[in-house]
Amino acid sequence: MSDALDPAAYRAWFSTPLGRRVDADEKAALFSLAQLRAGEQVLDVGCGDGNVTGPAAEITGSAIGLDRSPDMLRAAAQRLAHLPGLRWIEGDATKLPFTGATFDVVLVVTVLCFVADRHAVIREAHRVLRPGGRLVIAELGRYSPWALERRLRGLAGSRTWRHARFFSRHELESLLGDAGFTDLAHGAAVFYPPLRIPALGALERLGRWLWPWAGALQIVRGRRGADSTIRA
Repeated sequence: MSDALDPAAYRAWFSTPLGRRVDADEKAALFSLAQLRAGEQVLDVGCGDGNVTGPAAEITGSAIGLDRSPDMLRAAAQRLAHLPGLRWIEGDATKLPFTGATFDVVLVVTVLCFVADRHAVIREAHRVLRPGGRLVIAELGRYSPWALERRLRGLAGSRTWRHARFFSRHELESLLGDAGFTDLAHGAAVFYPPLRIPALGALERLGRWLWPWAGALQIVRGRRGADSTIRA
């Protein structure tokens, strides 16, 4: 993610060779775990410029992207104007503007790392999911050289990384388990350092096999049970 807050600078990261590689590896792991199906109703919370929302809609036929930044939403609408089935809504991840039991899948990608009340985000995701629906969260991994690099940038004055939080697999699983989600499953991505080096593909495959806890992106999927209530 770029330190800059404007959509153009954010999107510029994805045009770099390393950015393209990271984006591809993260999406492969995310969508493998999400298991989206045609016809499902999907909400992408904290969608930014639609980096995940667009591919989700290509799979399911439609998706809603929610973000608190109107600039990011405008960029998303412009960049993905060619795709049908997309809606963009300005809103707060801790107070979703939807009735309960609306969605089959809620995606929350690199949102908890930047919000003060991560539990409220999970509660709201639970509320808007239908019984049996899936929540997929993907967050910045704690045990990765990317986390160290981002912490150093925060200490150097980066507005993006100054107050960012990093998570372990166990923390994310506990967060969903405590909220009443069941059938937890885990995935991870980006096991190479934040450098352009040879053999990135080999490192990625090896990391997923030997040390999944060390991925720069930690992904957990949980399922909402038939009980409509959420644990305190």
